[in-house]
Amino acid sequence: MMSRGIFISKNLQRRWASTKLMVEMDPVVDKQLETAEFNPKKHPGILKLQFVQVPEWIQNGMVKAIGDGSMKSLRQGGEKLAAYLNQRHPPPNAAEVNRKLSKVKQKFLEKFDTSEMSEEQIAEFLKKNSINIKMALKQHVYPWHAIEYDATRSLHYMLGRAAQDFAVLYRIFNEIATTDRDFKPESLFDFGSGIGTVVWAAHNFWNKSLNEYYCVDPSNDMHTVAESIIGNQLGSPKNVYYRQHLPAAARYTSNIVVSAFSLFELPSAEARLEVILKLWLKSDNYLVIVEQGTNAGFKLVTEARDFILDLSNKPSENDDLRPFHIVAPCPHDLICPRYVLDRTPCNFVAPYTTLKLGQHVTNKQERYSYVVFKKGERPEGVEPWPRIVRPTLVRSKHTICRMCTGDGKLEEIVFTAAKHGKLAYRCARYSNWGDRLPLQIRQGTEDPE
Repeated sequence: MMSRGIFISKNLQRRWASTKLMVEMDPVVDKQLETAEFNPKKHPGILKLQFVQVPEWIQNGMVKAIGDGSMKSLRQGGEKLAAYLNQRHPPPNAAEVNRKLSKVKQKFLEKFDTSEMSEEQIAEFLKKNSINIKMALKQHVYPWHAIEYDATRSLHYMLGRAAQDFAVLYRIFNEIATTDRDFKPESLFDFGSGIGTVVWAAHNFWNKSLNEYYCVDPSNDMHTVAESIIGNQLGSPKNVYYRQHLPAAARYTSNIVVSAFSLFELPSAEARLEVILKLWLKSDNYLVIVEQGTNAGFKLVTEARDFILDLSNKPSENDDLRPFHIVAPCPHDLICPRYVLDRTPCNFVAPYTTLKLGQHVTNKQERYSYVVFKKGERPEGVEPWPRIVRPTLVRSKHTICRMCTGDGKLEEIVFTAAKHGKLAYRCARYSNWGDRLPLQIRQGTEDPE
């Protein structure tokens, strides 16, 4: 049996591998491979990136932001904050709290003989013991609270999360820039902008076209750090706008709108969906939502994904709710099969190099969950390629790929040269977690090996 994390159970293994499937190479890519225009190691579905490092000019800006502060102390605070954020959960909703409160009360009453007490007496008894009940409830309810980012904590975030956040955003923007070469954004809207990692990554890909960055974050200290880091590197300072609150109206739209690692800060599901709707209305092209690749982070991304998709089922005369489709990572606009099948997160890895500031650099990987929406119909006549959603297992004469397909299913294929052809086999062999395979999966009647 494979290690846990790839499979959850033997039943799940059978569900992955039970379907008889055939593959058809994308005809355009197939021709390009046959004519040696490129080889399978570099097929267009591969998004291989080296370990991403925060640019030197940004790291120099970080030194400026730190000033006379203690690098060692700030770095330790950053490590502690990063560990906390990686274990964070969203605030529990009222229904969940009430359900757990009822269980706590029931267990509390089981300790006493209440058989001869009336309902009024039981209610009064619980009221008198409310302090004990609240203390017991705290053991079952996640103690969420909003993080106040003052000057020191903003620097902690910079040292604890900048490298990871930048690498994740770099990978997502790289995919958008690679698959949509005609996209030349002039404006960017960043919700929960923090120290500016979205701006840094976007500047790396679209610096020639971007001329307006609108950054929203409730912390003025975060804005101060962000301004100190970028200095005048993005051209005239007037092109970068810092605000503490979302605009009340979506009068002005942006070509690309991003919410990166920000939804955990909102106090309720209602607040999150209200923000998601505002961000959607502010976008005239792309909306990117990204969170950490934990179960909790994936659930927030799925919540936002389902909410946006549900908008398409509601009749509206508002042009802002016009047709749209998911660009990444999903090759479909259906219910997420990963969440339905085994409740494990659909996540990916971004390789990155740690900051140079006062320490030896090392290479690491960050897991993240995300979704990218684009307004407009999905291109006609173009079938989305399946995406590999778990690590590829490369063996001596076969390669195992677990993929999310265009019909909203999770499929596993054991690629061999004999069964699927040399080109498809080699494409699969050189692809990895997060890549897309330039082929289509069909229901087949072939005999099992």
